[in-house]
Amino acid sequence: MHTGHSKAAARAEHAPKPDMMNSCEPITPATRIRGRFVSETLRTGLSLHCTQIDILQAIHTRSSAEPGLRLILMLEGKLEAHVGRQRLSLDASRQPQGVLLSIAETEQLQRDIPQPMQQRQVVIAVNQQWFEEGGFSNLGDASTTLDLCRQHLAVRPLQVTTALGRLAGQLLHPAQRPPHLQRLFQECHSVELLMEALGQLQRSNGNPGLKPAEHRRAERLRQLLDSGSADSWSLADMAREMGSNPTTLQRQFRTLHGCSIFDYLRQQRLARAHQLLLQGASVTEAALQASYGSPANFATAFRRQYGVCPRSLRR
Repeated sequence: MHTGHSKAAARAEHAPKPDMMNSCEPITPATRIRGRFVSETLRTGLSLHCTQIDILQAIHTRSSAEPGLRLILMLEGKLEAHVGRQRLSLDASRQPQGVLLSIAETEQLQRDIPQPMQQRQVVIAVNQQWFEEGGFSNLGDASTTLDLCRQHLAVRPLQVTTALGRLAGQLLHPAQRPPHLQRLFQECHSVELLMEALGQLQRSNGNPGLKPAEHRRAERLRQLLDSGSADSWSLADMAREMGSNPTTLQRQFRTLHGCSIFDYLRQQRLARAHQLLLQGASVTEAALQASYGSPANFATAFRRQYGVCPRSLRR
Protein backbone atom coordinates (compact mmCIF):
# COMPACT_ATOMS: atom_id res chain seq x y z
CA MET A 1 0.00 0.00 0.00
CA HIS A 2 1.32 3.47 -0.88
CA THR A 3 0.06 5.21 2.24
CA GLY A 4 2.99 5.41 4.60
CA HIS A 5 5.95 6.08 2.31
CA SER A 6 6.86 7.76 -0.95
CA LYS A 7 8.56 6.63 -4.15
CA ALA A 8 10.68 8.84 -6.33
CA ALA A 9 10.01 9.12 -10.04
CA ALA A 10 11.72 6.28 -11.88
CA ARG A 11 12.40 5.01 -15.34
CA ALA A 12 12.53 1.24 -15.44
CA GLU A 13 11.19 -1.66 -17.41
CA HIS A 14 10.25 -3.64 -14.28
CA ALA A 15 8.74 -0.83 -12.21
CA PRO A 16 6.15 -1.30 -9.46
CA LYS A 17 2.62 -1.41 -10.86
CA PRO A 18 1.04 2.06 -10.65
CA ASP A 19 -2.46 1.85 -9.27
CA MET A 20 -5.11 4.56 -9.37
CA MET A 21 -6.66 3.36 -6.11
CA ASN A 22 -3.70 4.06 -3.80
CA SER A 23 -3.16 0.32 -3.42
CA CYS A 24 -1.00 -2.15 -5.27
CA GLU A 25 0.49 -5.61 -5.12
CA PRO A 26 3.80 -6.96 -6.48
CA ILE A 27 3.76 -7.62 -10.22
CA THR A 28 5.11 -10.64 -12.01
CA PRO A 29 8.42 -10.38 -13.85
CA ALA A 30 6.57 -10.74 -17.16
CA THR A 31 4.78 -7.42 -16.66
CA ARG A 32 6.70 -4.61 -18.32
CA ILE A 33 6.05 -0.94 -17.59
CA ARG A 34 8.24 1.95 -18.65
CA GLY A 35 7.88 5.53 -17.61
CA ARG A 36 7.45 7.85 -14.68
CA PHE A 37 5.56 6.84 -11.54
CA VAL A 38 5.26 9.13 -8.53
CA SER A 39 3.51 8.20 -5.27
CA GLU A 40 3.75 10.63 -2.36
CA THR A 41 2.06 10.87 1.02
CA LEU A 42 2.02 14.65 1.29
CA ARG A 43 0.56 14.79 4.80
CA THR A 44 -1.63 12.59 6.96
CA GLY A 45 -4.68 11.63 4.94
CA LEU A 46 -3.56 13.27 1.67
CA SER A 47 -1.65 11.43 -1.06
CA LEU A 48 -0.72 12.05 -4.67
CA HIS A 49 -0.22 9.45 -7.42
CA CYS A 50 0.95 10.34 -10.91
CA THR A 51 1.70 7.98 -13.78
CA GLN A 52 3.13 8.76 -17.18
CA ILE A 53 3.94 5.33 -18.55
CA ASP A 54 4.03 2.95 -21.47
CA ILE A 55 2.30 -0.33 -20.58
CA LEU A 56 3.93 -2.96 -22.78
CA GLN A 57 1.83 -6.01 -21.86
CA ALA A 58 -1.70 -6.71 -20.68
CA ILE A 59 -2.14 -6.43 -16.90
CA HIS A 60 -4.73 -7.93 -14.56
CA THR A 61 -4.42 -7.25 -10.85
CA ARG A 62 -6.31 -7.82 -7.61
CA SER A 63 -5.68 -5.75 -4.50
CA SER A 64 -7.53 -3.77 -1.85
CA ALA A 65 -8.88 -0.21 -1.85
CA GLU A 66 -8.90 1.60 1.50
CA PRO A 67 -11.67 3.99 2.59
CA GLY A 68 -11.46 7.55 1.36
CA LEU A 69 -12.29 9.91 -1.48
CA ARG A 70 -10.37 9.66 -4.77
CA LEU A 71 -10.13 12.29 -7.46
CA ILE A 72 -9.13 10.35 -10.59
CA LEU A 73 -8.09 12.24 -13.73
CA MET A 74 -7.32 10.11 -16.79
CA LEU A 75 -5.52 12.32 -19.30
CA GLU A 76 -4.42 9.56 -21.66
CA GLY A 77 -5.21 5.87 -21.91
CA LYS A 78 -8.03 3.73 -20.57
CA LEU A 79 -9.06 2.43 -17.18
CA GLU A 80 -11.27 -0.60 -16.54
CA ALA A 81 -11.73 -1.54 -12.90
CA HIS A 82 -14.15 -3.00 -10.38
CA VAL A 83 -14.17 -1.73 -6.81
CA GLY A 84 -16.41 -4.18 -5.04
CA ARG A 85 -19.59 -4.20 -7.08
CA GLN A 86 -18.90 -0.79 -8.65
CA ARG A 87 -17.55 -0.78 -12.20
CA LEU A 88 -15.31 2.12 -13.15
CA SER A 89 -14.53 2.84 -16.79
CA LEU A 90 -12.57 5.84 -18.10
CA ASP A 91 -11.51 6.29 -21.71
CA ALA A 92 -9.35 9.31 -22.51
CA SER A 93 -8.71 8.34 -26.14
CA ARG A 94 -10.74 11.36 -27.35
CA GLN A 95 -10.56 13.69 -24.36
CA PRO A 96 -9.50 13.59 -20.69
CA GLN A 97 -11.99 12.13 -18.24
CA GLY A 98 -12.35 12.37 -14.49
CA VAL A 99 -14.40 11.10 -11.56
CA LEU A 100 -14.74 11.44 -7.83
CA LEU A 101 -14.96 8.02 -6.18
CA SER A 102 -16.01 7.55 -2.56
CA ILE A 103 -15.11 4.32 -0.72
CA ALA A 104 -16.62 4.06 2.78
CA GLU A 105 -15.18 0.65 3.66
CA THR A 106 -12.29 -1.48 2.44
CA GLU A 107 -13.12 -3.21 -0.84
CA GLN A 108 -11.49 -5.56 -3.30
CA LEU A 109 -10.08 -3.87 -6.38
CA GLN A 110 -9.78 -5.62 -9.74
CA ARG A 111 -8.04 -3.74 -12.51
CA ASP A 112 -7.63 -4.73 -16.16
CA ILE A 113 -5.45 -3.27 -18.88
CA PRO A 114 -6.22 -5.60 -21.80
CA GLN A 115 -3.57 -4.36 -24.22
CA PRO A 116 -0.42 -2.23 -24.46
CA MET A 117 -1.10 1.49 -24.21
CA GLN A 118 0.24 4.81 -23.06
CA GLN A 119 -1.26 6.09 -19.83
CA ARG A 120 -1.18 9.46 -18.10
CA GLN A 121 -3.20 9.93 -14.94
CA VAL A 122 -3.29 11.87 -11.69
CA VAL A 123 -5.01 10.62 -8.55
CA ILE A 124 -5.54 12.62 -5.34
CA ALA A 125 -6.64 10.51 -2.36
CA VAL A 126 -7.98 11.95 0.91
CA ASN A 127 -9.48 10.21 3.93
CA GLN A 128 -11.88 11.15 6.71
CA GLN A 129 -9.09 12.30 8.99
CA TRP A 130 -7.97 14.91 6.44
CA PHE A 131 -11.49 16.35 6.28
CA GLU A 132 -11.85 16.37 10.06
CA GLU A 133 -8.51 18.09 10.65
CA GLY A 134 -9.47 20.68 8.04
CA GLY A 135 -12.62 21.54 9.97
CA PHE A 136 -14.97 20.53 7.14
CA SER A 137 -17.56 19.13 9.54
CA ASN A 138 -18.12 22.64 10.93
CA LEU A 139 -18.84 24.23 7.55
CA GLY A 140 -22.47 24.31 6.51
CA ASP A 141 -21.68 24.55 2.80
CA ALA A 142 -19.54 21.38 2.95
CA SER A 143 -22.59 19.13 3.24
CA THR A 144 -22.45 18.04 -0.41
CA THR A 145 -18.84 16.88 -0.04
CA LEU A 146 -19.39 15.19 3.32
CA ASP A 147 -22.53 13.46 2.07
CA LEU A 148 -20.55 12.02 -0.84
CA CYS A 149 -17.78 10.82 1.50
CA ARG A 150 -20.31 8.90 3.60
CA GLN A 151 -21.63 7.00 0.57
CA HIS A 152 -20.05 3.68 -0.30
CA LEU A 153 -18.89 3.20 -3.89
CA ALA A 154 -20.45 6.46 -5.05
CA VAL A 155 -19.10 7.82 -8.36
CA ARG A 156 -19.51 11.39 -9.58
CA PRO A 157 -18.33 12.20 -13.12
CA LEU A 158 -16.27 15.35 -13.62
CA GLN A 159 -15.76 17.66 -16.55
CA VAL A 160 -11.99 18.01 -17.02
CA THR A 161 -12.01 21.79 -17.25
CA THR A 162 -9.14 24.04 -18.28
CA ALA A 163 -8.19 24.50 -14.63
CA LEU A 164 -8.19 20.77 -13.86
CA GLY A 165 -6.18 19.98 -16.98
CA ARG A 166 -3.64 22.70 -16.25
CA LEU A 167 -3.07 21.65 -12.65
CA ALA A 168 -2.83 17.96 -13.57
CA GLY A 169 -0.34 18.77 -16.32
CA GLN A 170 1.84 20.72 -13.91
CA LEU A 171 1.88 17.79 -11.49
CA LEU A 172 2.83 15.39 -14.28
CA HIS A 173 5.54 17.72 -15.64
CA PRO A 174 6.94 19.57 -12.62
CA ALA A 175 9.84 21.99 -12.88
CA GLN A 176 13.01 21.09 -11.00
CA ARG A 177 12.92 22.39 -7.42
CA PRO A 178 14.67 21.62 -4.13
CA PRO A 179 13.01 18.61 -2.46
CA HIS A 180 11.23 20.61 0.27
CA LEU A 181 9.83 23.07 -2.27
CA GLN A 182 8.82 20.21 -4.54
CA ARG A 183 6.69 18.67 -1.78
CA LEU A 184 5.12 22.05 -1.04
CA PHE A 185 4.36 22.48 -4.76
CA GLN A 186 2.78 19.01 -4.91
CA GLU A 187 0.64 19.61 -1.84
CA CYS A 188 -0.56 23.05 -2.99
CA HIS A 189 -1.47 21.80 -6.46
CA SER A 190 -3.11 18.65 -5.12
CA VAL A 191 -5.33 20.65 -2.78
CA GLU A 192 -6.14 23.12 -5.57
CA LEU A 193 -7.10 20.22 -7.85
CA LEU A 194 -9.35 18.83 -5.14
CA MET A 195 -10.94 22.24 -4.59
CA GLU A 196 -11.73 22.57 -8.30
CA ALA A 197 -13.31 19.12 -8.42
CA LEU A 198 -15.35 19.60 -5.23
CA GLY A 199 -16.48 23.02 -6.47
CA GLN A 200 -17.75 21.36 -9.63
CA LEU A 201 -19.58 18.79 -7.51
CA GLN A 202 -21.15 21.59 -5.46
CA ARG A 203 -22.36 23.42 -8.58
CA SER A 204 -23.84 20.28 -10.13
CA ASN A 205 -25.80 19.53 -6.93
CA GLY A 206 -26.73 23.10 -6.19
CA ASN A 207 -29.76 23.48 -8.51
CA PRO A 208 -28.17 25.72 -11.15
CA GLY A 209 -31.59 26.91 -12.22
CA LEU A 210 -31.65 25.35 -15.68
CA LYS A 211 -34.87 23.85 -16.89
CA PRO A 212 -34.63 20.31 -18.33
CA ALA A 213 -34.76 21.61 -21.91
CA GLU A 214 -32.04 24.17 -21.18
CA HIS A 215 -29.87 21.51 -19.56
CA ARG A 216 -30.26 19.26 -22.61
CA ARG A 217 -29.38 22.14 -24.92
CA ALA A 218 -26.17 22.99 -23.06
CA GLU A 219 -25.21 19.32 -22.94
CA ARG A 220 -25.97 18.86 -26.64
CA LEU A 221 -23.70 21.82 -27.41
CA ARG A 222 -20.92 20.24 -25.36
CA GLN A 223 -21.22 17.05 -27.39
CA LEU A 224 -21.05 19.09 -30.58
CA LEU A 225 -17.90 20.85 -29.38
CA ASP A 226 -16.34 17.52 -28.40
CA SER A 227 -16.93 16.15 -31.92
CA GLY A 228 -14.82 18.87 -33.56
CA SER A 229 -17.63 19.74 -35.98
CA ALA A 230 -18.02 23.26 -34.57
CA ASP A 231 -14.35 24.23 -34.47
CA SER A 232 -14.81 26.99 -37.06
CA TRP A 233 -18.29 28.10 -35.99
CA SER A 234 -19.15 31.48 -34.53
CA LEU A 235 -21.28 31.84 -31.43
CA ALA A 236 -24.17 32.89 -33.68
CA ASP A 237 -23.75 29.66 -35.69
CA MET A 238 -23.90 27.60 -32.52
CA ALA A 239 -26.95 29.46 -31.25
CA ARG A 240 -28.82 28.84 -34.51
CA GLU A 241 -27.95 25.15 -34.38
CA MET A 242 -29.18 24.92 -30.78
CA GLY A 243 -32.36 26.92 -31.41
CA SER A 244 -31.35 29.71 -29.04
CA ASN A 245 -29.73 33.14 -29.07
CA PRO A 246 -26.02 33.76 -28.34
CA THR A 247 -26.46 35.46 -24.95
CA THR A 248 -28.83 32.84 -23.57
CA LEU A 249 -26.78 29.95 -24.92
CA GLN A 250 -23.58 31.34 -23.40
CA ARG A 251 -25.26 31.81 -20.01
CA GLN A 252 -26.74 28.31 -19.97
CA PHE A 253 -23.47 26.67 -21.02
CA ARG A 254 -21.49 28.54 -18.37
CA THR A 255 -24.06 27.65 -15.69
CA LEU A 256 -23.80 23.94 -16.47
CA HIS A 257 -20.09 23.60 -17.32
CA GLY A 258 -18.43 26.42 -15.36
CA CYS A 259 -16.68 28.08 -18.31
CA SER A 260 -17.49 29.97 -21.48
CA ILE A 261 -18.20 28.17 -24.73
CA PHE A 262 -14.94 29.29 -26.33
CA ASP A 263 -12.87 28.51 -23.24
CA TYR A 264 -14.24 24.98 -23.45
CA LEU A 265 -13.61 24.81 -27.21
CA ARG A 266 -10.03 26.03 -26.71
CA GLN A 267 -9.47 23.32 -24.12
CA GLN A 268 -10.75 20.62 -26.49
CA ARG A 269 -8.56 21.85 -29.35
CA LEU A 270 -5.50 21.80 -27.11
CA ALA A 271 -6.41 18.29 -25.90
CA ARG A 272 -6.53 17.04 -29.50
CA ALA A 273 -3.20 18.75 -30.21
CA HIS A 274 -1.77 17.14 -27.09
CA GLN A 275 -2.68 13.69 -28.40
CA LEU A 276 -1.05 14.46 -31.76
CA LEU A 277 2.19 15.53 -30.07
CA LEU A 278 2.29 12.31 -28.07
CA GLN A 279 1.88 10.41 -31.34
CA GLY A 280 4.90 12.20 -32.86
CA ALA A 281 3.31 15.12 -34.75
CA SER A 282 5.32 18.29 -35.17
CA VAL A 283 4.51 21.41 -33.17
CA THR A 284 3.35 23.11 -36.38
CA GLU A 285 0.95 20.24 -37.16
CA ALA A 286 -0.43 20.31 -33.62
CA ALA A 287 -0.82 24.09 -33.74
CA LEU A 288 -2.87 23.85 -36.94
CA GLN A 289 -5.04 21.13 -35.41
CA ALA A 290 -5.70 23.46 -32.46
CA SER A 291 -6.61 26.29 -34.91
CA TYR A 292 -3.56 28.40 -34.05
CA GLY A 293 -1.99 30.17 -37.00
CA SER A 294 1.18 30.89 -35.01
CA PRO A 295 3.22 28.07 -33.41
CA ALA A 296 4.47 30.62 -30.85
CA ASN A 297 0.94 31.51 -29.74
CA PHE A 298 0.09 27.82 -29.65
CA ALA A 299 3.12 27.10 -27.47
CA THR A 300 2.09 29.84 -25.03
CA ALA A 301 -1.47 28.52 -24.75
CA PHE A 302 -0.23 24.94 -24.46
CA ARG A 303 2.22 25.80 -21.70
CA ARG A 304 -0.53 27.63 -19.80
CA GLN A 305 -2.81 24.59 -20.10
CA TYR A 306 -0.34 21.74 -19.43
CA GLY A 307 2.61 23.40 -17.70
CA VAL A 308 5.16 22.28 -20.33
CA CYS A 309 6.16 23.40 -23.81
CA PRO A 310 4.69 21.29 -26.64
CA ARG A 311 8.10 20.32 -28.03
CA SER A 312 8.92 18.41 -24.83
CA LEU A 313 6.04 15.96 -25.44
CA ARG A 314 7.08 14.78 -28.90
CA ARG A 315 8.05 11.10 -28.97
